[in-house]
Amino acid sequence: MALVTLTSDLGTRDFHLSALKGAIISHCGNIPVVDVTHAIKQFDIKEAAFTVRNAYKYFPKGSIHVVHVNSSEVDSKLLVAVADEHYFITFDNGFLSLAFEKAPHQTYQVNDELLENSSLLFEEAIAKVIELLEKEYLPKDFGHFTTETVNLRLLKPICSPGSVRGTIVNIDHFGNATTNINRKIFEDFIGEKRFTVLANVGQSKVISKTYSEIEEGEMVCLFNAAGYLEVAMNKGKAESLMGLKIDMPVMIIVD
Repeated sequence: MALVTLTSDLGTRDFHLSALKGAIISHCGNIPVVDVTHAIKQFDIKEAAFTVRNAYKYFPKGSIHVVHVNSSEVDSKLLVAVADEHYFITFDNGFLSLAFEKAPHQTYQVNDELLENSSLLFEEAIAKVIELLEKEYLPKDFGHFTTETVNLRLLKPICSPGSVRGTIVNIDHFGNATTNINRKIFEDFIGEKRFTVLANVGQSKVISKTYSEIEEGEMVCLFNAAGYLEVAMNKGKAESLMGLKIDMPVMIIVD
């Protein structure tokens, strides 16, 4: 039996999430449904892409991942993409290009007949697609191949020998900020040299392995589980105490 994950900006206060889950249960019975998060900032496909990109790989191959974010600007288009032997059901809002750097080669637009009588939130259409995938239909059986999808680009770090200029791409529940600087970039352009990490009002000269290596209330820099440089604060909320924000620059400079 397939497994379904849900990532959305629907929150839990209103009926919309329950309607989506109800539609899935009505079409698919007791299929396992796992909530990744429903606290994505409203319409924030960058945050959705970051979350799903780093979460989906922990689920079994063949899992079906529903990404229900920013449904208000999709012009009645529902997409199904296949990547790394996983299925992704989402809207044509640029999510796929952000999550995978470009839309996966196997991307299909769901045929109009499956969208009939669907609400603005597509609950019934999404549930029908899940039902077909669970019955081992292929996306090409109920959709048509497309390359005409919305494509967005994430900022890349600006690198030169002795310096890296990255940006904050995500801030988590604890106020920790993840940058777009990965371990390879750090090793290629900074390596074993002495350096300073600058993030707004904070600075650090070490890359730690754990938060607790640094004194409480001090800035911590480490590579997180996803392999990206994280700016945090031991027993503190870096977002508020250091004034960190999405898209804010983070510099690493050789001393």
